[in-house]
Amino acid sequence: MVRIENVESFYAKLRESATSTSSQNPLLIFPSSSDVDSICALKVITHILESDSIHYSCFPVSSFLEIHNYAPPALSSHSPLTILLINWGCHRDLKLVLKLGPAARVFVVDSHRPIHLHNLSDQNHQVLVLHTDDDERQADLAYDFDVLKLANESFHMHQESDGEDEDEDESDDGDRPSKRRKMNDDKLMKKLKRDYYKMGTFHGKPSGCLLFELSHLLRKNTNELLWLACVSLTDQFVHEKLTDERYRACVMELEQHINSSGNIDKIASVTLKDGTKVRAPDCSRISYEEEPRLMLLREWNLFDSMLCSSYIATKLKTWSDNGIKKLKLLLARMGFALVECQQKFPYMKDEVKRKMRQEFDRFLPEYGLNDFYYRSFLRLHGYSSRVSAADVVYGITALLESFIESGGSSASKQFGEAYDALSLNNLDKLRSGMQQAIKVQRAILRQGSAAITKTGCIRSGRKFRWVKVEDSIDAKYLGYPQALTKFCYFLMDALREKGARMKPMLCASASQQLGKILVVGVCGKPRLGAVRGNAFGNAFRKAAQESRADYFHELFESSWIVLDVSAVNSFMIRLTEKL
Repeated sequence: MVRIENVESFYAKLRESATSTSSQNPLLIFPSSSDVDSICALKVITHILESDSIHYSCFPVSSFLEIHNYAPPALSSHSPLTILLINWGCHRDLKLVLKLGPAARVFVVDSHRPIHLHNLSDQNHQVLVLHTDDDERQADLAYDFDVLKLANESFHMHQESDGEDEDEDESDDGDRPSKRRKMNDDKLMKKLKRDYYKMGTFHGKPSGCLLFELSHLLRKNTNELLWLACVSLTDQFVHEKLTDERYRACVMELEQHINSSGNIDKIASVTLKDGTKVRAPDCSRISYEEEPRLMLLREWNLFDSMLCSSYIATKLKTWSDNGIKKLKLLLARMGFALVECQQKFPYMKDEVKRKMRQEFDRFLPEYGLNDFYYRSFLRLHGYSSRVSAADVVYGITALLESFIESGGSSASKQFGEAYDALSLNNLDKLRSGMQQAIKVQRAILRQGSAAITKTGCIRSGRKFRWVKVEDSIDAKYLGYPQALTKFCYFLMDALREKGARMKPMLCASASQQLGKILVVGVCGKPRLGAVRGNAFGNAFRKAAQESRADYFHELFESSWIVLDVSAVNSFMIRLTEKL
């Protein structure tokens, strides 16, 4: 690939390839069905493509293997074909994995890191990954060597090994010094490659934000696309995929766009012909303000939101009687009647809502809740519709992870439901997703309580802890990658509050496939100055191979793996040796 320095040149190449007269196929778009950022990015890029009258077909996929169900035979033939992958693909050697024919070109917009070195090479003209300088500079992990040079050398060496069968015995004596130099260079390159991949997985700038930047540069941006960028960023924040520092920096960028897009010039009232002043409705305005770390507060009630939200639950230990007493005492000290706090939030007294920020700031620091508020985004529509970006992420994620393979639904069908729910015209669908997210969070609290209070439920090894969700009812809610990852973070936070030494956490739950177990691993929240990301990816694959388990490691996060039920224990034993 030729290194892409900015989003405009990336899109110019995509447009040129998709509109080539030699191509008989439309642009094929394969978005990941695993996350909200992917849907936001898809909505942004399709808006741009439609404005340029570029034909495309879209097929959401949930694993690497699914693309072969939809891609035409031209993928491996000599016929020209242009493919766009959204939020997946960059960490695998796409030319090899997809078995690309000589005329196929693959464009990738993906926030997963690291990018496979072969996809970054100047010599790989079939795969183009959007990887901007700004994204590289703002990444949570930094490399102390030239990645592009390493990518070119790695790809060149790979081609040489494929095309040549060198015989060392036939080399001339005079070539030995140069050969030794080459061997030393190869050793250095192999070491750098190991260092590159051993840093583990992390995330770059959200794909939705990158493509919004493209729409802005092309002057095709709208308020709707700006909102999608806000949701994309919040998706990474909610699911612990970026540091707080990078989140705040990205928030400031989006706030500048919000300010310059006329969202601040609010028309509060309208004067009628007879002089009467009436309140004007908000017309799809985007706002930013400090939001409390209370999950789905507007769709829930204050008491239950505080009881179940991971941030407060792990601090106050609300799964225990003592924790519930603390919570009730806190509300009483703030002057909020329990009956009032158990009302649905829209029906709470306005006086209580107005006092919340002041009282939270006054009392929460006593309980160690010092960063209870964070900068976030709101979508205002009509007279009363207010939805936060975080609530949208919770709702859409729950819709994405609501499929039951044996029940007739599928990941691609749920992708369509989630895609529709992102529109302001489908608030009912979004709210159904939010209600599902509430059920998932209650399951996290129940299972978290059981794991922490029951002796031996959380097994602690030398290098990591692991726990299995045994409850078959809650497994229906937690047997999905994002939900199980949230459960991992909940347990890590709860154990930290108990004073336990921090270790990576693995959680296992019955998958939606009969007889299969889903395992996810997290190494902790991204933090400034970290030298390593999530190290479970390569370790998962090697442990599964050595345990001779029947496994599925084709999901888009390398720290997610699906195993046979009978293989879990041997897998865990092997995994200990790999970390």
